[in-house]
Amino acid sequence: MKVLLTGATGLLGVHLAGELLNQGYEVKAVYRSFPAQINKLPWFKDVDWTKAAITEPADVRRTMKDCQAVIHAAARTDPYPTSLSAYYDANIASTEHMLAAVRKWDVQRLVYVSTASVFRPGTLENPATEESPYAFHLMDSGYIASKYEAQQRVLMAVDQGVNAVVVNPAFMLGPYDFKPSSGAVIRYAMQNRLLIYPGSGGKSFIDVRDAARATVNALRLGRAGGSYLLANENLPYDRFFQRLARISGKKKTMLPLPKSLIRFAGTMASVGERVLRKPLPINAINARLLTQDNYYSGEKARLELRMPTASLSKAIEEAMEWFSMADFYSPNDLKKPSR
Repeated sequence: MKVLLTGATGLLGVHLAGELLNQGYEVKAVYRSFPAQINKLPWFKDVDWTKAAITEPADVRRTMKDCQAVIHAAARTDPYPTSLSAYYDANIASTEHMLAAVRKWDVQRLVYVSTASVFRPGTLENPATEESPYAFHLMDSGYIASKYEAQQRVLMAVDQGVNAVVVNPAFMLGPYDFKPSSGAVIRYAMQNRLLIYPGSGGKSFIDVRDAARATVNALRLGRAGGSYLLANENLPYDRFFQRLARISGKKKTMLPLPKSLIRFAGTMASVGERVLRKPLPINAINARLLTQDNYYSGEKARLELRMPTASLSKAIEEAMEWFSMADFYSPNDLKKPSR
């Protein structure tokens, strides 16, 4: 079976490509441009890389023509700006194009990669599940709102006969984060002696390889129309950053910032966004997200998608090892991967 994979150059995407190959699938991977170093990926040459724009319906139809299944993992994921319109083409319209092509070519299954954040988060004692209400109070985040809208369109398509499953990953960590994305927090811990972090709140974390395994398994497992949270370890930020410091092997000074200070800075930044008419790295909604409990349960995915749950510490260790090696690659070797 040949699988069309979008978002193949992102942290989850590169591991999806490797897991697909490991499970015996052929992989056609869509890319817009290659990040530096991606030709260092062990399975780079085993993937059929296809340049295309997921925002162009003709490109989507062309690339999907000879595929029997699709994993749509591509998305704009940066946490700012707040405007939903900034995310519409990449996250919502692209999903509509995928659904149209799935119908045209009678694709056997679509796996849509959403985010855990579309569900109202829970507490350490009672983490959120797939039965939790949607996070409508967080829809001021353009990213969360766009992923919710795209997920709803996939679920509506299921009611119309499309065979689709949704996976909702939590915060993923691991090696081969070429851009980097979530791995930026690991590099931050590696490169700084002073670690500044939120003094309240926390996240659900998962080894990206476990998330990739569950997502690929969803091609043959899971109920059509079902959503599956991909989450493993729930950690308050203080425990998470202490773990980063310990695994780095270097002495760190820890500085937690009060929630009130972070939220005040976010409020002021949102005012600045309106005055300057451009997004800033923090705003009111992102400050809220950064300081609240964001905890989820992956029990359903463990049972129905056979999702493994490796140690988060191992994911951090291997990410640090990879970043250490990646920093030594010659810039002349990183400009354009060879085919």
